[in-house]
Amino acid sequence: MRREAKFVIAIALAATLLIPSLTTSVLAAPEKEVKIKVASVTPMGGKMQEKSIKLSDAKKLADDIKSAQEAFKIVMDPDSNQTERNWAMEIVEQIINELKKLGLIPAGFIFHLPQFLSPKFAFLVPVISVGSGFSYIPLYPGEAFIGFMLRPIFMQYFLFGYTASVNFHLIPPRLEYWDMVGTQTAMILGFVGIYIDFGKIGYGIPNMQFLLGESLFVTGIDWL
Repeated sequence: MRREAKFVIAIALAATLLIPSLTTSVLAAPEKEVKIKVASVTPMGGKMQEKSIKLSDAKKLADDIKSAQEAFKIVMDPDSNQTERNWAMEIVEQIINELKKLGLIPAGFIFHLPQFLSPKFAFLVPVISVGSGFSYIPLYPGEAFIGFMLRPIFMQYFLFGYTASVNFHLIPPRLEYWDMVGTQTAMILGFVGIYIDFGKIGYGIPNMQFLLGESLFVTGIDWL
């Protein structure tokens, strides 16, 4: 009995010594990072690049963008009232600030929201596109470019997707708001703004895509 008691005491002491070291190792393990494709495009130029951020930050940002879908709708809808627009603008600005904090867009990048709240006849039309799916830029190797993203950006969304823009009509002169919700294919040509492909941030979850800015031309197919 004494021998067994000593054996149990020895095991207990060994466990006491091992647990802190194991806990320290677990706590010291670096958090998994994911690569995110991001481009901030201005008329002066831009470049597609990959950024590495913590998986938890990527998931939080993707969730925040997905939750802000209603705000994006209000920002683009000319029939929304001033109170709704003020609330929506705050949400969008929070997203922009979060992108800057994570280093996904330059700290000095300035995005002007007023053209979304009061779009006018102009060379470029405002566009917002967000959803789960994938995007494709034909024959784009990722090099720097000057001016607009002249290559088309194709966005394919499945169950969750939202794209909105404004069409300008000359006869009679008017602005026409339109959007697509759900399964869709969008094409954006001549883009200026923020474009992000979140990559794989979860098993079985299609990539989160996010695009916010202005474009020469926006069109798409609503599959539902």
